[in-house]
Amino acid sequence: MSEGPEAETSEPPPEVSRLVAAVTSIPGATSVEVEKTFLPDIAVADLSLPGFFAFLPIAALRRSNGALPEELLLSINFKIERSEAGLKALEFLSWWTRDQSRGGANMQIRSVGLPPQVGNTIQLGQTLSFTIDWFYADPSGDIGKLLSAVDEKAKEIEFSFTLYARCFEETA
Repeated sequence: MSEGPEAETSEPPPEVSRLVAAVTSIPGATSVEVEKTFLPDIAVADLSLPGFFAFLPIAALRRSNGALPEELLLSINFKIERSEAGLKALEFLSWWTRDQSRGGANMQIRSVGLPPQVGNTIQLGQTLSFTIDWFYADPSGDIGKLLSAVDEKAKEIEFSFTLYARCFEETA
């Protein structure tokens, strides 16, 4: 699980690898990664800065005037294929995230795009990605609890995909 703007390249814990594998196993989902950001370190005034800050859930953090104490943002970042499979993956993950939120998890899904043009380079149509924002707060700061929660989310995605796998089959 990489952390914020200066992520290490070490191997993630098995629970994180399982979550990445669970999302990657959905046909049409690509480029899956998980990032962790300690939100109390982010000042609301910094949310208008470029770079790393531009990828944060700006409206949610501004609306609440910042983070809860000890709150982590677990970002499940992914792209989709430019195909029917990609759209189905996005729809499935959108449903799954909404269902998780309805069940009490503080989650939302967002699209992320970069400026349409930088200098002479046109980026429009090339940078679209998505992120599932999971606002995780545990006052104890116990990494074991966090990894257990990550593993549970991986299991829930695996179960949901298994339950609805036939929905991904081609229709005539």
